[in-house]
Amino acid sequence: IRLTIGRFHYYPERQWFNINSAKGAVFKEGTLAENNISDGTSVVFKDLGVQISWRLVFAIEYAGPLILFPLFYYFPNVFYSNVPLHLERPLAQRVGFWLAIIHYAKRELESLFVHRFSSATMPIYRLPINCFHYWIIFGASVGYFVCHPRYHALFTSPIPIYTAALVMLVFEFFNFQTHITLRNLRPRGTKSRGIPQGWGFELVSCANYFWESLAWLVFSILTFTLSSWIFLVVAFVQMSIWALKRHHAYQKEFKDYPRKRRAIVPFVL
Repeated sequence: IRLTIGRFHYYPERQWFNINSAKGAVFKEGTLAENNISDGTSVVFKDLGVQISWRLVFAIEYAGPLILFPLFYYFPNVFYSNVPLHLERPLAQRVGFWLAIIHYAKRELESLFVHRFSSATMPIYRLPINCFHYWIIFGASVGYFVCHPRYHALFTSPIPIYTAALVMLVFEFFNFQTHITLRNLRPRGTKSRGIPQGWGFELVSCANYFWESLAWLVFSILTFTLSSWIFLVVAFVQMSIWALKRHHAYQKEFKDYPRKRRAIVPFVL
């Protein structure tokens, strides 16, 4: 449905319809008959406001750490005081920096070329809220302390540092594979989905969140800053909320959904 009222163009993504009242049943995709609409039925229209594509939202979100981390790392004199003339960064700091860059570069590429979204857009006024997690909690807070000129590394030996880096990259690879699995379950241009299998999905409904949580756990152990641990807790809590919501949606949609499968943590949550 396309509505043009005065100077406002209510393109389909801005439209929301309820049947008979503002709190009535939602008008879903399909015919009028399929939505139980007949002569005498009233339909209430709501303007959702200016929309922005989810693909662009993710691209903007993940750009935060990719911009802020290099600024803190390569231009310390701008953000810190008493920076040594010849700054020698510990190995753990250098590795932690590049692991963060690799993670968010991966997320950017996945957003552009891998992900398929059930909803095409979201209201643009929510963009600052979405960006806060990545730009402020991680990009600004974690970046500031991980890239600090007076950063003191917990690990100094190369063996545990490179081991941690390898383990995190393995978790990142598993996370990437879960995104490919989810993509293949949703044909292009549809909102349909199936029951995901493989790469941890036999144990949890949101294996992508499980592997990402483990990756950030390794990152927090390696960098060992308070801001890294705070980010880990915030990220895990948020991913758990999303995972539980999707887990219940799977159970409701698929009657044969595996009963022993948990939401995000195998055998626990």
